[in-house]
Amino acid sequence: MKNLCLLICLFIFSNLAFSQSETMPVILISTNKSISYKDQSKVKVIPGSIMNKQGTLTIPPQGIATLYHNYMFVEVNHNESPVELNKLFENNEGMVSKYELSFGEKISNAVYNASISGVKMKNKKSLVSGWGDKAGSGKDGWGDKAGSGKDGWGDKAGSGKDGWGDKAGSGKDGWGDKAGSGKDGWGDKAGSGKDGWGDKAGSGKDGWGDKDIKIRSKCPGGKYVSGINTVSWEALKGTKNYNFVIEDMDHNIVFTTQVKGTEYSIDTKVANLMLNKTYAWYVHHPTEKEVSTPVFFQVVEKSIEEKALNDITSLEIYKKANAELMLLMVAHQLEETGLILAAQSKYKNAMKVAPKNSLAKMMYSLFCINLNEVESAAKALK
Repeated sequence: MKNLCLLICLFIFSNLAFSQSETMPVILISTNKSISYKDQSKVKVIPGSIMNKQGTLTIPPQGIATLYHNYMFVEVNHNESPVELNKLFENNEGMVSKYELSFGEKISNAVYNASISGVKMKNKKSLVSGWGDKAGSGKDGWGDKAGSGKDGWGDKAGSGKDGWGDKAGSGKDGWGDKAGSGKDGWGDKAGSGKDGWGDKAGSGKDGWGDKDIKIRSKCPGGKYVSGINTVSWEALKGTKNYNFVIEDMDHNIVFTTQVKGTEYSIDTKVANLMLNKTYAWYVHHPTEKEVSTPVFFQVVEKSIEEKALNDITSLEIYKKANAELMLLMVAHQLEETGLILAAQSKYKNAMKVAPKNSLAKMMYSLFCINLNEVESAAKALK
């Protein structure tokens, strides 16, 4: 929505826009046909591809492509082919909405994050490099290549650590609330008189200890909407049934049930959970001392999610998008609202709807990195 009241947004982002200089590449956001890009050579490109502005894009009949460059989203079709990218973004003084600024920044960060990750991506040849000056010159398009040549965040040293549900945790709990890890009795044998996580009998060991964390959660905390929220965890070898538990921050069990499989749909009303109060869910083996790291969350009104969705679906950029781009836009909006469990679901749906969409993989990977989940971030890119 291009109106004068959003001048303040451009002022806020002016420094960031300045840093994204003319070396910043053009990103292919989505396309309904096989299209090709030509600069030094000709190559087929896919969503997530980064292209120099000096090149041209060839679009076949009935083809439509959405491109992004420096906070501008442009749709082009076969009638405009071949498209000279340098001329396409000459008029960059138009107003853009607050959402377009935010979504564009997320796209840029996601592509750059993937490029320095050290992870070998599929369809590498189609993800052409338009990343500024290879000599370096301290500019390199969107930023420096500090991560390049150092295995980025995809280094094996980080794999399996610092994640949501992983026992390393680095004091940040990966998914969800950064408070809590190693505090207030969670996993602490001292227990602060609160018996760790679960068993208040404690058997002299204050409930669950660090060595008992054997199960990895697969989803984040954050804000859960009032109603149904589906969470999951990785299977524990040889185990089909799990005890699912929700506790408050005083380690009182407020809800528990036995679950078959590795997924459970929390009904906040059945569990009698209060709005805006922090809880933690975890699962454990029915008889053995094998437990997952707690995932912290708060319950918020469903109307918060509804408003976030209405705000995005009413935009022109959304109405012109294809199915997977719509999902990515919704996922980003939910993430910005703090509804990261719902956002994760949309990111995964986008990758399922369009498994060859590398941009979807890049954006989900950044989502994981932002939540301290290195292992899942690397896996998403492969």
